[in-house]
Amino acid sequence: MKHLSVAGAELAYEVGGTGSSTLAFVHGWLSQSAHWDAQATHFASDHRVVRWDRRGMGQSAAGPAAESARRHADDLAAILDHEEIERVVVLGHAGGGPTALTFAASYPDRTEGLVMVDSYVRAPSRNAESDPFVATVDGLIAGLEAEDGKEFLAPVYASFFGPLAPPDLVEAAIANAQATDTAVAVSELRHILGDTSSVAAQVRCPVLSVSVDATDTSTIQSTFADVEVGHVVGAGHFLQLEVPDQFNAMVATFLARL
Repeated sequence: MKHLSVAGAELAYEVGGTGSSTLAFVHGWLSQSAHWDAQATHFASDHRVVRWDRRGMGQSAAGPAAESARRHADDLAAILDHEEIERVVVLGHAGGGPTALTFAASYPDRTEGLVMVDSYVRAPSRNAESDPFVATVDGLIAGLEAEDGKEFLAPVYASFFGPLAPPDLVEAAIANAQATDTAVAVSELRHILGDTSSVAAQVRCPVLSVSVDATDTSTIQSTFADVEVGHVVGAGHFLQLEVPDQFNAMVATFLARL
């Protein structure tokens, strides 16, 4: 992997493939760029592929944790500048969705398209009593900050995978997640609770949303001006790892239409 110093962090990243268009992959919460291996291989024959370990995760070292999704979006812009890449289709998985959204909204002239991968759009809320999602995130933060936080994380992260996911894949993902500093893990969860709805409303490029179920389809369709929606079967939250053929086919169709 290459390394680039950006605003107090040493970012580990890769650039591969060939082609006139570029795909930039944003991994999710406590994940890593290697979780896009199947996509990097599939699309490398006709696209340039950029992926990086977000600061504090994977092989990227951070000083303080990223203060917002905008910090990660600016990190991507810095990598693209360094590699002299002007425009990308940005793909964000799960907790990386706010980063992908923020990049598309903040750098519209550099964004050809946006792919949301099991990542949703939410208005801000801090009321755990009325918002089950806030209650879930608050519970995760409390568990992570407890003395046995690393042990607490293991079954939580395992639950993100479907029952057909290979055990070795799940175990490796858990180990990678547990290696992440607790302050980074908590900070990233707070990004997920941010106002992604207002950020998404600023996005003007074509959008593809791929998810496991249809829960938030109506919200996605009402938020973006130009959006396609697809759903995979037989997978958990890490659909790009668990059913890469389904996911890659949807992305390829979307890219052909851009």
